[in-house]
Amino acid sequence: MATEKRRPTIIDIARKAEVSFKTVSRVLNENPRVGADLRSRVLKAMAELDYQPNLAARSLAGRRGYAIALLVDGSEFFREDDANAYFSPYLVDLQAGALIACRQQGYHFFVEPYDFTAEGWAGALRAQLSRIALDGVMLAPPSADRLPLLDALDDLNIPYIRFAPGLERERSPCVASDEYGGARAMAEHLLALGHRRIGLIGGPQDHIAAAVRVVAFQEAVQGRAEVVFHPGDFTFEGGLVAGDALLAGDDRPSAIFATNDFMAAGVVTAATRRGLKVPQDVSIGGFDDSAVVRFLWPPLTTVRQPIRKMAAAAVDYLVAQASGRELPAREVELASELVVRESTGAV
Repeated sequence: MATEKRRPTIIDIARKAEVSFKTVSRVLNENPRVGADLRSRVLKAMAELDYQPNLAARSLAGRRGYAIALLVDGSEFFREDDANAYFSPYLVDLQAGALIACRQQGYHFFVEPYDFTAEGWAGALRAQLSRIALDGVMLAPPSADRLPLLDALDDLNIPYIRFAPGLERERSPCVASDEYGGARAMAEHLLALGHRRIGLIGGPQDHIAAAVRVVAFQEAVQGRAEVVFHPGDFTFEGGLVAGDALLAGDDRPSAIFATNDFMAAGVVTAATRRGLKVPQDVSIGGFDDSAVVRFLWPPLTTVRQPIRKMAAAAVDYLVAQASGRELPAREVELASELVVRESTGAV
């Protein structure tokens, strides 16, 4: 079956014309502030790439809808087995922060799931978003690094901001926390407690922010402790499997760092099932400081991301962009914080 040729986007036009994507957008919307030379370069690039603007999308984008959407990978939303549905605590906190910020600024807030695994997902998403007058879209990992998704949004001329992107960071505004510093802080904490054999549970393969946490932790402990790595998937079940594997042998690690709280909860359960006490027999740390830690015993040592503040910063940027106000910083990185609780202790 022949592969459908990818349609050029405004990012392609911007690169060819050597201008910003905002300049291309202004040319498409006939903004009089664009100089004649820039306009000529953009129009020439459009002709050379045979760019055909989406007129319906342009009309939609020119209409203020006072609405912002969070696009999430919705493959789990469409599963028939509700018992195994998984909802990320990170996304729950992100939604709460975005909803509060949108209401404070008089905006509507939507959560729009899309099924990245479905055939023809890009076309379905274009049709889905073309029915809503959006002033902007927010993208969380791993959606923040799905380049075909960014191409679709560029083609629809919908502004977007990404959380913790790892690819083509300069392509859009972004908000992140100090993932690298947070993971290093966890490493230093466990080393200071005397742990010299430490389990490390990674995240999904397409989640670049999780990979940053893994690399930061490994670099911090290099030459100072042995790291036993196990892959993970950010789910409770994944943490349970990884915890069972790490704690099965006689040479089990004295501490385990899971790169998110949901997996850390699974490790706590795995330890408890084996009759191990936390932290006397094994110290356990997580990442995010999400709502799930409130239901764990002992209370979880973790790295706090200011998730709601990140959502508020993203909403503020999109609202400023839509209303023509002076834009905040294009890239925002908020500090992370090690929160020490009772799940970690000295060897």
